Amino acid sequence: MPDLLFELGCEELPADSVRSAYGQLQDQVLARLKDAGLGHGDAVSMGTPRRLILSVAGLADQQPDSVEEKRGPALSAAYGPDGAPTKALEGFCRGQGVDPSQVEKRDEYVWVTKQVKGRPTGQVLAEVLPESVRALTFPKTMRWGASRMRFARPIRWIVASLGGEPVEFEVEGVKSGLESRGHRFESPGPFEAKDLGGLVTGLRERKVEPDPAARETLIREGAAKVAGGSVPDLPDDLVEENVFLTEWPMPTLGEIPAEYMDLPEPVLVTAMAKHERFFPVRDSSGNLTNAFVSVRNGGQEEAVRRGNQWVLSARFNDARFFYQEDAGKTMNDFLALTERMAFAEGLGTVRQRADRISALSRGVAEVTGMKAADANLAAKAGLYAKADLSTGLVSELASLQGVVGAEYAKREGFEPEVCAAIASQYDLNLAIKAGHTSLCVAIAESLDKLAGYLGIGQAPSGSSDPYGLRRAATVLVGAAGHVTLPQGGFQGPFETALSLYKSQGFELDAAAAFKSLAELFAGRYEATNPDAAHDVMEAALLDRSPEATLVPKEFALRLKVMSGAALDIEFVQTATRPINIVAAAIKKGIEIPAKVAPSEVDASKLDSAEGAALLEAAHEAHKALETAADPASLFLPLKRLEEPINTFFEATMVMVDDEAVRNERLRLLQAVSGLLLRAGDWSKVVIEG
Repeated sequence: MPDLLFELGCEELPADSVRSAYGQLQDQVLARLKDAGLGHGDAVSMGTPRRLILSVAGLADQQPDSVEEKRGPALSAAYGPDGAPTKALEGFCRGQGVDPSQVEKRDEYVWVTKQVKGRPTGQVLAEVLPESVRALTFPKTMRWGASRMRFARPIRWIVASLGGEPVEFEVEGVKSGLESRGHRFESPGPFEAKDLGGLVTGLRERKVEPDPAARETLIREGAAKVAGGSVPDLPDDLVEENVFLTEWPMPTLGEIPAEYMDLPEPVLVTAMAKHERFFPVRDSSGNLTNAFVSVRNGGQEEAVRRGNQWVLSARFNDARFFYQEDAGKTMNDFLALTERMAFAEGLGTVRQRADRISALSRGVAEVTGMKAADANLAAKAGLYAKADLSTGLVSELASLQGVVGAEYAKREGFEPEVCAAIASQYDLNLAIKAGHTSLCVAIAESLDKLAGYLGIGQAPSGSSDPYGLRRAATVLVGAAGHVTLPQGGFQGPFETALSLYKSQGFELDAAAAFKSLAELFAGRYEATNPDAAHDVMEAALLDRSPEATLVPKEFALRLKVMSGAALDIEFVQTATRPINIVAAAIKKGIEIPAKVAPSEVDASKLDSAEGAALLEAAHEAHKALETAADPASLFLPLKRLEEPINTFFEATMVMVDDEAVRNERLRLLQAVSGLLLRAGDWSKVVIEG
């Protein structure tokens, strides 16, 4: 049983696309092999910036034979009045390669049953491989030359081998064959590859390491080696980026001129890591040294080292210039300068936003239980949170927003909590680590952004989210697990955010903003719970209203309950009945209060012993649910309602002629429905069978 080797060679792919691309390639090819009925063994995929590689072991030699049924024209159209085949039948039979006498008459149609011989695997692959390439998706694509196909980068060569023999096809003028290529600069010539082992060996001989895991090892071990006794700072995301920027990674030590070491550490680290993809180096105590590690993909080591040092020095020189320019101004000066900066059209200036964030930070601090002194710190941090947008250093290094403000605030002697909150406002994980004050500012920043943009009708649409509103909603959802919000969750704080705009003279559509925020929260819940069944998710979301969605802790609790309880089919059926009956009655025009507490139902008016028993059970469930804080304490009181609900329906007619009795029984069911809906809308759970 032959093995498949497939290599797609192209110009350098974006680093963040490589891993996804070779994973997609494997998925696409294997799915098509399955559709074609071709069995196989293990598959291996890997990639570099210049190539996507897939090997599939033990493919069958050909497709299995199959039986195929084709439906032809209706009997009324297939035969004339005399029973002779019509032209419609003759044309159908010609297309299928059979004689009209061979058709079968069934279900008012003619049918043809054919034995289909399986095609050789090579023929199938000649269709499957180019189809799979065309099916790959990337964030950004391009055309090249006369190409009609869109792809991340131009395709330059294709290796396609089945058991050592070429699989012949063409993609946008590039013909497949058995010739791969080595490193672009170190060994660019072609070489023959017929199987995965031969390809990997040939690539490594030509300065290409095709395995990303092996390249990561080369980077981590090489960086530690060249750093000597110091410790290179190797964050996973930066290592990953270098893995997919290189084919033959060679860590190289460089040196930062001493005159730049007086710059704040975040400036040095950002310039090295985020802008140049270099690794900072620290001493044994964790202090930053004047060394860095870069990863070269070729070239003479000394020339690359000098070039990297020159590039880094130029960036540091610019940063030092702006840092020194900023040194003559205070945080109040920077804050005043934001009066000239627009936040967004129709939403005022950054200076006005600072006042809103300050007030919101204080408000969030207060409703989440902070003392007055701590609320004052949150308000101060909120006021200066955006001050660094007017600094020269942020204009040079935009990714340092917040970090620069924190450094300058620290320089002026601001409280540590204030500095930490300014620094972490854009990063929820940092805010969580920094403490409650930081969380309040991060929440306030997101609330203000959402209130403003949603209030002027700028909700995200499709994949478009230019203002980062989904991210802001994600911050709120994530922060909810680390603060104690009021009963309505984010409803109150969001109302405050809208009112702060109004106090500054901005007109926002509050109703539309609340509706859009609820939709954003629902979308975030779905995105962060991809394994939840669709019906269970809809049940936990209730009606997707602000009241249902803007309390993340309650949603999370409902989702946990529904995910487990949805398997209890008998309970789901029972819980659905009162909810559906109340909904049907309302649809008929019967007036039922939107909310009914068990204490508001009069047992004497029910005229039903079973109804009175259900009401008593509802009272007990209501008391138990007041303190429910985990799935068990929420579900068990509802589970105890199952028997009295069933007994009530078995013995009692709800829609009786006596209007007073009917209405009280409906009020009872509304009260029971309200209790059941604490865990989710059971009527939305799909019961199979």
